[in-house]
Amino acid sequence: MMIMEVEVSSKFKLEKAVCNHGFFMMAPNTWYPSTKTFVRPLRLLNNNTVTDQVKRMLRLSKEDEEAVEAFHKLHSDAADKGFGRLFRNPSLFEDIVKTFLLCASRFEDSLGRAEKLCNLNPERKRGRRKRAQVNFPTAHEVLSFGMNKLERTLGYRCDVIFDLATDVVSGRVDLDRWENSITDGDELYKELIHRKGIGNFVASNILMCIGFYQRVPLDSETTRHIKQVHHHCGVNKVTDEMVKDIYDKYAPFQTLAYWFELLEYYESKVGKLCLLEKADYKKVTGSLIEKRISSSSSSIHICDNLVI
Repeated sequence: MMIMEVEVSSKFKLEKAVCNHGFFMMAPNTWYPSTKTFVRPLRLLNNNTVTDQVKRMLRLSKEDEEAVEAFHKLHSDAADKGFGRLFRNPSLFEDIVKTFLLCASRFEDSLGRAEKLCNLNPERKRGRRKRAQVNFPTAHEVLSFGMNKLERTLGYRCDVIFDLATDVVSGRVDLDRWENSITDGDELYKELIHRKGIGNFVASNILMCIGFYQRVPLDSETTRHIKQVHHHCGVNKVTDEMVKDIYDKYAPFQTLAYWFELLEYYESKVGKLCLLEKADYKKVTGSLIEKRISSSSSSIHICDNLVI
């Protein structure tokens, strides 16, 4: 067993850094609520590589720490509750693939597809006994599966995942440049939005994973949240202008402010995410929460009538 130490601030809490985004629920990430322990396989090239992966997931770099402090100065509620680090995966490639899996899909299905991708990994076939846990595939490994196998396994979004892996392996897409060389989020957004399969939600989510928080990812969950929490129930469509009116006061951390609200909403309905069992992860979506609330309200109403 390799033991390493990673320096963190005195205010750092592991459960707050991990249990705040759907990514932590997706294979091969595993959170144990009873011990508040996070487990997943990493690429063991060298000690520095492992440390870098841990720091990336938990956003422990100097730049991340500065961003958290700056956001807390703008958002006192988030500061009081220690929110400011959105969990991400060890690599940008994994972030992007999982974002594809989340896009326009039931969360339960997204969780299942992430697990299926991990199970395609050749490590699963080594030896007679199955390994307890296999890693998320790299771009090279995705190509090794072949398009036909990927389509049979995933179906949904397999084409854009395979295309991304192809471009990463060939060098047509330089993920390191996206993550470490581009300093203007708007510049990268314009580049991303022209790729097949990348719309506003995917592009904005990629920016969020890199550390550009200005663009709130807009999807059905965002729409539900804006209509319900910010009392825009009468509107047919939530626009970018509405989102900007609500969150631009937190610039350049609009997405962090949005996720803080979303996390608060989820936990007010299903309890602390860090205490949820894996079987309950599929329930953490706004649409299912609202269905349960509606069903519960109807039952209570009937009982009241009976009592009366």
